[in-house]
Amino acid sequence: MRKLITFTAVVMAILCCFAMASCGGNSSSGDANSQPAQQAEVKTETWGNITVAVPDGMKLKGGSVLDEKDPDVVNISKEDNAMNYFLITISDDEDSAKSGIEATREANKGAKDVSIDAGAKWTGVTYDFSGTDVMHIYATVDGRIATVQSYGFKSDDEVTKSVLSSLKVAAKK
Repeated sequence: MRKLITFTAVVMAILCCFAMASCGGNSSSGDANSQPAQQAEVKTETWGNITVAVPDGMKLKGGSVLDEKDPDVVNISKEDNAMNYFLITISDDEDSAKSGIEATREANKGAKDVSIDAGAKWTGVTYDFSGTDVMHIYATVDGRIATVQSYGFKSDDEVTKSVLSSLKVAAKK
């Protein structure tokens, strides 16, 4: 349990570091980091215990920062901008997923509750970070707890829905 809480804290710290690194100036108009609602073209990929649709123009990398062979973690990021991503973590501890979302809610006072029906009932929070959509949600998928952290994707766009609704999780070995 302590390792899972430590891992969650490390992942959140890394997320904050990436988010802060992306705060540089931008002379283009509009919100360059959020994806507009669009129909997602996808290919299905598997890493370890996770099978998921990877939208066109994005790539899947398995493993975590702490364990590059971790079968329960994948990162799906844009090929041309790794700051637009979905980080998917599988566990068997719903309390840890809930406490991670509560920590996100506390750290981001403007966070709003979000609920998404996409293959499962996803719940959590979404907030704006320097003009970019950030989301931290969880759901029970195939009997296990899936936590998704995303940066640069709206909770209601087709890319998000295609990733979430496609998620399949193998039983714990």
